[in-house]
Formats: sequence, C-alpha cells, structure tokens
Amino acid sequence: MKKLSFIAFVVFLVSLVFCVPSFSVTIDQIVGAWDTYSEAKLKISKLGSFTDQNPSETVLNLSGTFVLDETTSTGPYSYTGTFTIINEKKLYFQLDLAGIDELKRTWVDWAEEIAREEGVTISGINFDIESLTISQPSINKRTLIPKKATIKAKGIASASVNSEYYERKFSYTSKVSFLGR
Repeated sequence: MKKLSFIAFVVFLVSLVFCVPSFSVTIDQIVGAWDTYSEAKLKISKLGSFTDQNPSETVLNLSGTFVLDETTSTGPYSYTGTFTIINEKKLYFQLDLAGIDELKRTWVDWAEEIAREEGVTISGINFDIESLTISQPSINKRTLIPKKATIKAKGIASASVNSEYYERKFSYTSKVSFLGR
C-alpha cells in the first residue's frame, strides 16, 4: 500500500512539473488600444507595385469590434470590423463593409502613386475583390499579446491608363504586428 501511494505521489509531482497547464484568454484580457506595426504591398500586374511600412494603432472593443488606424505616405486610413476569440487561444478578424471600402480607398491611392512613378495618367480605378482572407493570430500565453495577423487579397483592378481601359490582376498582402499596449 505504501509503495502504491508513493508511485501515485511521484506521478502527481511529475504531472505538475511536465504537464502544460491549459491556457485560455478572455475578451477582458485583450480589449483596449494596441500599438501595432503594418507592412503592406499592393502589386498590380504589368503596372507596378507599392510598398508601405508604418506604425499603427488597433483598438479592440468589448463589443467585439475593432478599429485599425494608420497614417501612410498617402494619408490616414481607418479600417473597421469585428473580432472574436476562437477556442480561447486565437483571434478571428473580419472587416465590415466600411473597412473593406477603406481598404479599397487605400488601394486607389496607392495605384495613383504607382501610376505617378511609372509616368502614366490613371483614372476610374476600381478593385474587384475575388478573395480576401485574414489569418487567425494566436495569442501568446505568457504575454497575452496577439501574434502577427496577415491580410491577403486578390482580384481584378480596372482603370483607364493614358485614356485606355485596362483590367489587370492585383494582389495585396499586409502584415500587422501587435507590439504591446
């Protein structure tokens, strides 16, 4: 009996030392203003690309909404949407209609910059999104800081370039790193 009790005690101690405790995060732990850093690239086939890197701020609200504010070389932008916590370990972000419109406005401004750099005139710019995904960043269990979120989009950009109508494929990638509060 003593031997069995000793073995049970040893197993208990080993489980305390080696077993990883379960981790979960609540919305109360992640709401608030976060310093973030954005790195983004828009590429339009046969026209060119535009890259931008800048500090930003992301506010996660208790209501499950978010606002990402950034100021780039082409102006201030404010992206909005919703977020939820998945399995108490990851974040799921989704842009709302206003957030998607703001993203398209950013692309239009950047396409104008690409055109200026290429020495062409551009007008009537439109972006038709075929796919838009946002990664599900996990939350660091020690610091409670979300990891990097990646936003990817693909589709067709259309515009008049030097008074001639064109449709070109475009791709967009943005990586938003959460730095802390």
